[in-house]
Amino acid sequence: MSTKYVNFRWGLSGEIQQMEVANGRVISRHPSDGQNELSGDGMVDLGGRYLLPKFIDAHCHVLPTGLDLKKLNLGQANSQEEVLELVRDWHASQPEGWLLAVHYNQTRFDGGAHLTLADLDKISSTRPILLRHVNGHATVANSAALAAARVDESTPDMPGGEYGRGPDGKLNGLCLEHAHEHVHRAAPMEDVEGMARAIVAAGQKMAELGIGCASDMMTGFYDLDQELQAYTLAAQMGCPVHLRLYLQWRNVYGRRAVPADRLKELIQAADAEPTLKVRGIKVFSDGGISSATAAVYGRFLTTDPSVTLPTVDGRETDGKLIYSAEKLKFMVQTAHEDGKQVSIHAIGDYATDLVMDAIAATDEPSRHRIEHAMILSDTQIDRMKSIGCFCTFQPEFLMALGPAYRMQLGEQRASLLIRSRSVLDAGIPLSFNSDRPIVAGNPWDGILTASQRPAGYDPAENCSRAEAIIAYTAAGAEVNGDKGEMGTLEPGSLAHFQLYDEDPMSATTPRPL
Repeated sequence: MSTKYVNFRWGLSGEIQQMEVANGRVISRHPSDGQNELSGDGMVDLGGRYLLPKFIDAHCHVLPTGLDLKKLNLGQANSQEEVLELVRDWHASQPEGWLLAVHYNQTRFDGGAHLTLADLDKISSTRPILLRHVNGHATVANSAALAAARVDESTPDMPGGEYGRGPDGKLNGLCLEHAHEHVHRAAPMEDVEGMARAIVAAGQKMAELGIGCASDMMTGFYDLDQELQAYTLAAQMGCPVHLRLYLQWRNVYGRRAVPADRLKELIQAADAEPTLKVRGIKVFSDGGISSATAAVYGRFLTTDPSVTLPTVDGRETDGKLIYSAEKLKFMVQTAHEDGKQVSIHAIGDYATDLVMDAIAATDEPSRHRIEHAMILSDTQIDRMKSIGCFCTFQPEFLMALGPAYRMQLGEQRASLLIRSRSVLDAGIPLSFNSDRPIVAGNPWDGILTASQRPAGYDPAENCSRAEAIIAYTAAGAEVNGDKGEMGTLEPGSLAHFQLYDEDPMSATTPRPL
């Protein structure tokens, strides 16, 4: 038996349409002249409301989003003093276990100076404290947290990571990239059931925003075996969004990878769930702009001008490459030859060049994804088009992290971040997504930002609202490997739809019902 939805307006055009659905899939959707061609049982009159496909957040972090709901949020703190006051209050009111805070952002402070280990030790030198940076690529730790991670003054920096030190050469608590990851892994983790509950909680928050599918873009950060079990359990528990997983490279192919037979068993169990699929492999090539760890040509404004930077073809480069160009090519080729889609984080323009080199070296570059690509030249856009790979942007970053970008890059260079218009005009397959919990993750924040860039960002890179919606629906499905399965409400696709009282093409703050 089918359900017939009548008297609704297609959200992208305002056209009155009707749609028939059976077994959760669209049978037909077409214009209506007001005379309902559909009849019989199961008729649903939508009262002239506007209908759109559910959004697809094709780059986010689902488990971390759920876990962060229990942590101290520092997102509104505008000074070192405000951060420290919030940490003191949390320490006093919730004294047990590690004190984990998120959305720490030193670029909101006058002068932009980080807090230090000494600042946090004044609150407690025995209780581990970690302040995770808003961009997810850095942390400030106190001495107890470093000790728990077995980091001391004799600990060397690791490849792709750095332990910050003060003028005296001693640890100052700042941990960048792989060092940040290492320290966080020392914190106690939820068991599989606790992880699953966190995933479901994150899914519920996303569903309220009209999201029907979310891609976890770093599965394995804590423990790949347990996380795959947790995502499978969350699907069985009825997580309200479909889930797509991208597994960290090192946990699949590295020296400490999950044994192949066990990994195959875990993936088969996940893929057996109708709403859950393992889709690919995640690789990082650099860091983030706000922490000055994105690999860029030129110099961050916060970099000490007396520091001599490395050069490539006569151009200075700043930030941090996680892997050498040769290692990156090896990693991409390894996953490619294993039949996987590779999704590669590249924020700086220098990193993006190396990522394009690695993707172009495969025999099917159009299979793979470049995530972020925030700084792109015209030449790089042309090359990306010729390679044929996917590109994802997170327009909400411009709204949430603008001051940090201007502090690190200057007004002119920051104005050209996230070149949506140029990438779309080049014909590059482009999707929009959030990277939550780095930002709040409301798709409409991204859509409205992409179609009306904030002051200080070149308006010539605006896209239309309709293009932005498509980038968050049909294009999200395609980059996820779900083309035709969701994101369009075309015949044969899943009937994942959302309704609006106001016209989503003109409403100031669209809200799904």
